[in-house]
Amino acid sequence: TYAKAAESIHKLHRSGKIKDSKNVSIKWGLLKHTYNAIMTYCSGSGKHWDNENGVNICGAADAEKWAKFISQNVAMKPFHNMGWQYLPMMEDIYPQG
Repeated sequence: TYAKAAESIHKLHRSGKIKDSKNVSIKWGLLKHTYNAIMTYCSGSGKHWDNENGVNICGAADAEKWAKFISQNVAMKPFHNMGWQYLPMMEDIYPQG
């Protein structure tokens, strides 16, 4: 549960607001949304992703596909040409089969 997660990270607190179950729930939702957006993009035909270069847009056709995709998936916008530092950890939680 989010309450247990908040309790377990309490001992790691260094500064700022102490995280409660609502904060943990919101943060987890954002992480999961980003992960799902990346997985959705990767599952599309002809769409490239690597966690070093992100989508690595090269050329007008790729840029057009990208613009259409991010108009519906704003969470992906930062990954135009860079990866996501949390992807390996999220893949450990949600292994792809």
